[in-house]
Amino acid sequence: MARREAFQLFGEAADLYHRRRPRYPMALFNQLVQVAGLGDGDAVLEVGTGTGIATQELIRRGLLVTGLEPSPETAAVAQVGLGPTGRLRVVTSSFEDWVPDPLGFAAVVSAQAWHWVDPEVRNRKAAGVLAAGGWLALIWNRATGGDAEVRAGLDGIYSSLAPELAGLPPGELDLDRREEIAASGLFQQPRLECFAFEVRYSARAYAELMATQSDHRRLPASRRRQLLAAIEEEINSARGSYRVTWESQLYLAQRLGSPQVFP
Repeated sequence: MARREAFQLFGEAADLYHRRRPRYPMALFNQLVQVAGLGDGDAVLEVGTGTGIATQELIRRGLLVTGLEPSPETAAVAQVGLGPTGRLRVVTSSFEDWVPDPLGFAAVVSAQAWHWVDPEVRNRKAAGVLAAGGWLALIWNRATGGDAEVRAGLDGIYSSLAPELAGLPPGELDLDRREEIAASGLFQQPRLECFAFEVRYSARAYAELMATQSDHRRLPASRRRQLLAAIEEEINSARGSYRVTWESQLYLAQRLGSPQVFP
């Protein structure tokens, strides 16, 4: 899917995204700050601010955040939700199009967005805007399972109404990002840390969560409405709620060598 198409899809569902996407464990941000040696007043670049879910946690830890968000609708939700903190500057731009100003960030952070950045650009540009010893921190939430009875019913619905999505985890496929980061030659050996948690969703809440997923949003509107209605009906008829297990993934890699102006 083209990047600009993705920006539009998420912009259309920005409010729903903010309400329904799972938050990240506090332990993840505590680990990020500790390993990267971040302290009050350090400047951080966030690639893909989205609706501000991760941004809020960075600000709470005293960091000064420059947030890049290509969707004006999504950026507006973040700015309203976070308010005038004095620690956030939102730039409506993709990472690829953004002209670095300033340079020398202590960390480049991206939560649930790095896979939308051009792979020919992302690692090189991140390394170019980091200060010496700066860190790249990439974050994803991945669904790892759920109530077996409900899941079996949902699998049948997908097979019938959206066979192209049957058997796939919602959203982007789960990939190990360490090999790509290491292959760039710009960072020390990356590390991956995982944090497990679970969320119990009402039928409506889970259907709305699926409505924020990129692969679901690509479906024609009529098919998407039919699918989401069937998902909600299935959960209501089974148990009335659906327990989903999640894993938050945190990739950390320190910049090698001296900083350099991109490109």
